[in-house]
Amino acid sequence: MAKDDNGHQEIPDNEQPADTSPDLAAEFAALGKKFSEAMKMAWNSEERVALQSDIKDGLDRFTAEVNDTVKSLRTSDVAKKVETGVQQAAEDVKSGKVSGEVRKGMVTALKGLSDALDRMATSFTPAEGDEPKE
Repeated sequence: MAKDDNGHQEIPDNEQPADTSPDLAAEFAALGKKFSEAMKMAWNSEERVALQSDIKDGLDRFTAEVNDTVKSLRTSDVAKKVETGVQQAAEDVKSGKVSGEVRKGMVTALKGLSDALDRMATSFTPAEGDEPKE
């Protein structure tokens, strides 16, 4: 056996102790590969294809029902009343009746949101070394 510079016998490479420290990067890579394979298998599965088909069929039927209902409602008395109400609301908005009320409501809501954010911000415990910002 060969000796090192200090006169000690060197251990052959095939007898060297294995590095037992976990390789975190390798584990993440393996996990990523397995996750990718699982996603591909799930995407290509018969179950996914059947579910997609069921959802598409359901949405098609839903759309047809809604369209039929909308067509029948357009000619009903209720639809005419709603249309009249919408026209009146549009006139109110154009005339400025509603804009003042909307403006006041929005200001009140924004002040409330601002107050809530202030309360939330002050409820947090600052990290060590951080000064509360005013």
